[in-house]
Amino acid sequence: MTSEKIILGGRVFVPVTESTVEHDLHFQGLVGRAGLRLDIGDGESTEEFADRILEESIKSGKTLDLLGCLVVPDDVGVEGWTPEEAQTTAAFIGQLRGEKDKARVRGLILSLFLNFFRCGLASIWTSESSSKSQPVTNPIDAQTSTGAGALS
Repeated sequence: MTSEKIILGGRVFVPVTESTVEHDLHFQGLVGRAGLRLDIGDGESTEEFADRILEESIKSGKTLDLLGCLVVPDDVGVEGWTPEEAQTTAAFIGQLRGEKDKARVRGLILSLFLNFFRCGLASIWTSESSSKSQPVTNPIDAQTSTGAGALS
């Protein structure tokens, strides 16, 4: 799968498109600590939902940490993502000063968050519905029959 390249501060990054269980759990923990409410409220439009997610993430102070989970330096690659690499990425993004970089980061926040939530929530719903439809007698059999269930 070819990933879109993102240039920030002269470095090339790629979105984390195929996550591991560790990545999913780390990201979900950050989402929880950030207090992000991922459900669309009654009467809330898609645009209002996106604005709210952006506002909540900024107010939480976790935006850079979340971004560090969603992109990785191209030379590291998606396979090289670790929580430590996410912290390094977040620190790099946080020190950017150029107006073009700042504009790119603002655009990335929503596009990456919403793409991850869209793909991730779809994966969770698929996993939950397939898990509920099949009785599990042996956890090892369940792991091999349902796959990793990673949030893309």
